Amino acid sequence: MNELKVDNIIIQVRDKLQKDGIKLWLSPYYLPTGPSTCELERLAREYSSDLNIQYDCCYAAVSELQSIALEKLKQRDLYRASGIATLKMKILVQNVPPKLISRQICLKEMGQHLKRMVSETTNVPEESLKLIANGKVIEDSKSLFEQGVQNGQQILALTLNQSLTDLRETESRCQEIENVKADTQLLASDDNDYMELEDQAGNPVRIPAHERKALMVALALHEKGKSALKREDYSRALVFFLDADKEFSQCNSQLLNSVDNYALLDLDIAWCYLCLQSVSQLPEAYNRLKRCQTVFEKSYGPNLERLIAVKGTPGNEAVLFLRLHLLQGIVLFHQNKREEALQLFKQVERELQKLKVDENSLIALMELGYSAAEARLGLRAVHGDVNSAANYINENREKRAESRLKAKEEKLLRREQERLGRCADGKQFVNPSFVKILTDMGYKKEAARSALKNCNNIISDSVQYIQENPGPSSSVSAEMLSLVHGLIPELEAAGFDANMARRALEECDGDVMKAANTLLTNSGVIHDDDKKEKMEEAYLRLSEDISMVDDDHLDLTLQQEALFLQQYMSLLNPPM
Repeated sequence: MNELKVDNIIIQVRDKLQKDGIKLWLSPYYLPTGPSTCELERLAREYSSDLNIQYDCCYAAVSELQSIALEKLKQRDLYRASGIATLKMKILVQNVPPKLISRQICLKEMGQHLKRMVSETTNVPEESLKLIANGKVIEDSKSLFEQGVQNGQQILALTLNQSLTDLRETESRCQEIENVKADTQLLASDDNDYMELEDQAGNPVRIPAHERKALMVALALHEKGKSALKREDYSRALVFFLDADKEFSQCNSQLLNSVDNYALLDLDIAWCYLCLQSVSQLPEAYNRLKRCQTVFEKSYGPNLERLIAVKGTPGNEAVLFLRLHLLQGIVLFHQNKREEALQLFKQVERELQKLKVDENSLIALMELGYSAAEARLGLRAVHGDVNSAANYINENREKRAESRLKAKEEKLLRREQERLGRCADGKQFVNPSFVKILTDMGYKKEAARSALKNCNNIISDSVQYIQENPGPSSSVSAEMLSLVHGLIPELEAAGFDANMARRALEECDGDVMKAANTLLTNSGVIHDDDKKEKMEEAYLRLSEDISMVDDDHLDLTLQQEALFLQQYMSLLNPPM
């Protein structure tokens, strides 16, 4: 809080200096012999009166701003003369006050070199450091110049090895992001039950396969970051969020504009910057918050009117607007737009009051067997009535369960249709219900499938077809075996192993193009024995610290928000 009080004075003094066109590095404030104490004292007295700030504080701010200006000039001249840039490094270690250091480096150097310099200064292993610039994690293998780093820029240095005593555990933690990506890519295919894209009502979301994989990786990284955020491990959360941001950028812009996940990520990144006391990232946070507001207003309406029309209540999504308004107010505060900031803070005060949850009501619902998250979300949705909250929770559970059951049934039907294959007309899949009718009549399943395929799902014709074309009792038709056998040479000619080609063709029901793509995706190797085990292990790793609570992103206690609001309001309305 003391640091924020100092910033509050510097913000006001800096803004007035800019408006008055005063340059502290020039005469009469700076002379060939050094700072002009008389002129600085006179300026401090004048500003103390104009800004209603104590003289001592005002003089300290003017002196500090002069020192910063002179240092920037030296850094600029050094960079122009030699190409050596000066970077400010803000070192963030959990439970330790931030430390600001400066380092000089050529911007043609790789990110790895800068990380090594920070490591030597902080005694933190390189593997445990993440450097952030321009809203992105600095890559080791690219030059600083390529990554947009500029002379005089402040870099965030996050340490990720708090309370780790074993080096192997440290390395494992630092590989976490790559592991999440690999596990998600394994589980992101559309033929398993481990991961599913769904909307807020539990309905499945269908998108092209290539975008599905990128989106699911981004969402998994975001979820891992949110888990770290709940533990107040802001450094780790920010690294996950920025990597999620990188994955989101690979998705179609039209897709990103149609969902609010990307906006939620922007909000979480800005929140991390605030919790890490990273004021230097405010310009980037401002752009993220602006984008976030646009998406929220498009999705929910400027005053949540669309949300009220659909759900009948704005209760839970309103917490997102509260956090957005708080962050926007803080950005405005640091831009010295004090009146605009004050108006937003007053709005946040009103929103906090509306969203406040009674502790006794929360306990009453938890005693009925509901989780704290369900109870909080339920109470906010119905404005605090316990009985209505219980009904709301139960109805939500039932609606989601129905949607997921329907989605599962549709998925099973789609899989069965794909397994049975298309009919001779190429327009429809073999109908699984018709296959069951024929098997109930005593026909073999493969014979029923083949007949329906050739007769385009006409049952009467299919019965006649079976009688006229008695097939093998084997579970694999001679027709399919012949097809696979005939296509294997084509894939062999393309350089694939014959056994792998056979497996791929069998998995893809004889579709040579699909089989070729499967082989290319899996580097020519089809694992048919241990894939399920690997997927199970990946799922367990991925889900171990991800919340399975529906609408978990809306379950905010708002305690931190209230604390930040109190701090900033006290600076805008100081006690008399």
